[in-house]
Amino acid sequence: MAQQARKKPFEGLRVADFAWVGVGPTVSKYLADHGAEVIRIESSTYPEALRRVGPFVNDTPNIDGSGYYANFNSSKLCMSVNFKHPRGPELVRRLVAKCDVVTESYTPGTMARFGFDYESLSAGRDDLLMVSMPLYGQTGPWANYMGYGHVLQAASGFNHLTGWEDGPPIGTGIAYTDFLVPHFAAVAVIAALDYRRRTGKGQFIDFSQLEAGVHGLGTAILDWTANGHEQIRLGNHDMEAAPHNTYRCRDGRWVAVACATEKHWEGLKAALGRPEWCDMDRMRRRWQRLNEQKEIDRHLGYWFEDYTRAETEEEFQTEEGVEGPPVRKFTTKQVVELFQSFGVPCGIVQSAEEMHADPQLAHRHHYWKLEHPYMGLRTYDAPAFRLSETPGELTKAAPMLGEDNEYVYKDLIGVSDDEFVELMASGVME
Repeated sequence: MAQQARKKPFEGLRVADFAWVGVGPTVSKYLADHGAEVIRIESSTYPEALRRVGPFVNDTPNIDGSGYYANFNSSKLCMSVNFKHPRGPELVRRLVAKCDVVTESYTPGTMARFGFDYESLSAGRDDLLMVSMPLYGQTGPWANYMGYGHVLQAASGFNHLTGWEDGPPIGTGIAYTDFLVPHFAAVAVIAALDYRRRTGKGQFIDFSQLEAGVHGLGTAILDWTANGHEQIRLGNHDMEAAPHNTYRCRDGRWVAVACATEKHWEGLKAALGRPEWCDMDRMRRRWQRLNEQKEIDRHLGYWFEDYTRAETEEEFQTEEGVEGPPVRKFTTKQVVELFQSFGVPCGIVQSAEEMHADPQLAHRHHYWKLEHPYMGLRTYDAPAFRLSETPGELTKAAPMLGEDNEYVYKDLIGVSDDEFVELMASGVME
């Protein structure tokens, strides 16, 4: 007899998702990928900001063509509704009445202006769970400040440590906290759902992205509170490891190397053929090498340039003006294999194209192919974890704006066919 499929962890849960950009939609995507019915609530009169951010299909901006938006919102549905339309708030409240969870990430006070605050939405029921995820939380001197992840990574201290010692803070190039903060929010939501399961009671979660982001710099904060030491920007260097940098190979690719222990250093020396500079007195102990990182980088930079080759070059070459047998040349891949065979932590710096073709990610089935009504067959990221009994599943491509209006308005809210047509004509679905 065929084994009955197991129920997904959040199957039967319905979520009204007001959140936008990165953090909020990522939290609800965890629920959607594991069985919840997540309904995006958006409006064409003020489109979700990420719908206006590329990359776009064929580099042509389109509200339904953002790959960035799509990757955060697969497995979800979308209802379009204009909050400022006379009937908009009423229809939203009717949908929320059918939902278990509400997620939002607006500036404090925004939801209340439309009557969507927790007190209003939970009136007459005590099982509603709502999580608000603004940058700085609902209260405090910074509560009403607006911004995105680029702002938050500065406010939470990351930029202070990102850059070179003699230069200004440069940030990470992406909204770094958008890929850190959601994990904390998701855990908070799951904990509240467990409480609801046991007691039947919902609750309001006042979540601060700033406070979650601070956890990513725990060692820097502890270093200050315990030792009075303020960590500074170090470029690619590290306070505990030497060498700790990336090195350019002959083919233009880069290899990252990080030696945090004496065992790592001994392995590196063996992989390099024990050159004399490795055994200089000032290189003998890790704490000494931390002060010699520029010297180490200089020697390793020469090695990577001299002892690597392009894929098309001969493996062995004779150095000009040097007597003796030919010198072996390594491809970038061979360098990594050589170093790792001696226990040296290292890896190739991969491009986006290489990540897409990475065999480890393919083995893990990280990338999913989903057919989008406008963008066609595109690649989506899966959750980074696999539950052994109830693994996540990307069930559909990200929704186009208002794609599921008929289902939401008719089947969930309960409007008739005639009323649906009237609402559509009135502009409430804009």
